[in-house]
This record gives sequence, structure tokens and C-alpha cells, in this order.
Amino acid sequence: MAFLKNRYFLLFTLLLLMLIDGQFSYLMSSVFTYHVTISSHLLLLAIIYFYHNQTKYFTIFSSLFLGGLYDIYYLNRIGIVVILLPFLVIFTNSITKTIFSSNFQTLTFFIIVLFMFEIVGDVCAVLLGMTTLTIANFIAYGFAPTLIFNILLYLIFQKLFKKVYFNA
Repeated sequence: MAFLKNRYFLLFTLLLLMLIDGQFSYLMSSVFTYHVTISSHLLLLAIIYFYHNQTKYFTIFSSLFLGGLYDIYYLNRIGIVVILLPFLVIFTNSITKTIFSSNFQTLTFFIIVLFMFEIVGDVCAVLLGMTTLTIANFIAYGFAPTLIFNILLYLIFQKLFKKVYFNA
């Protein structure tokens, strides 16, 4: 059982969650019209619980690694998530443990992390010329459906992720 609580094994499960997120996102895109894009962020939910009490060096290097893999797999270039994910992880690592005592507080924190990830990622994509989507269209057809879908995912998976990742 100690193997399942090993932080390197749990880091590998974060990599698997990143791949599962891609499949959920593809499934949601095929269910709805192609104007609406829904992104699954189970990885961010697991990161909130996993990186809470990790050492700084492990936090920085593993989040750089995950961010680089995310960039290569989803964006075909390194730049946005490899910078954004370590900042979110350091922000998560600095939060006190009392925020995890209430599900509402944890949900609020997850919404803040999701907002920062999506909005900063979109602004960076616009600045790098990766998209020409206006911010109004992004919020209406991308961020709002993504937020609703990820709140539902939070309600479904938060107990499991808290049990698996929180005290690793």
C-alpha cells in the first residue's frame, strides 16, 4: 500500500489524468456543437490536492515536466503551460491546509485555479498568435461551458482525489 502513496507513482497518475482529460475534452467536443469547446481539467483538481505539502524542488521540477508534456501533447509547442503550471503549483503549495477543511472552500479555490489557468492561457495564446478568438467569444463558448463541466467533475471526483492525493 505504501507504493500507492509514493509521490513518484502519484506523479505518474497525474500524467495519466492529463491523458484522460484529453479524452474527456474530445468526448465533450463531439457531443456538443463544434462552436462550444469544453475542456476537462481533472489534472488541475488532482494538482490542488497533490502539491499541497510537497517540497519546493520536487514541486518546481515535476510541474515543469508536466507543463512541458502538456504543451507538447496538446499545443505542439512549449511555452504557455510550462510557465503557467509551476506558478499555479507554487500558489497551491503556499495555501494553508485549512482551506481544504470545507468542500465549498476547496471548490472556490478550484474555480480560482481554473480561472487563472484558462484566462491566462488564452491571453498568452492570443499574444503568441495561436488563436484569433475574441475574449467575449472565448468566455461564452469556451470558458463558461468548461467551468460548468469542471464543477460537475469536482462534485464527482473530489472525495476520491482527496483520499488518494491529499496526504501523499
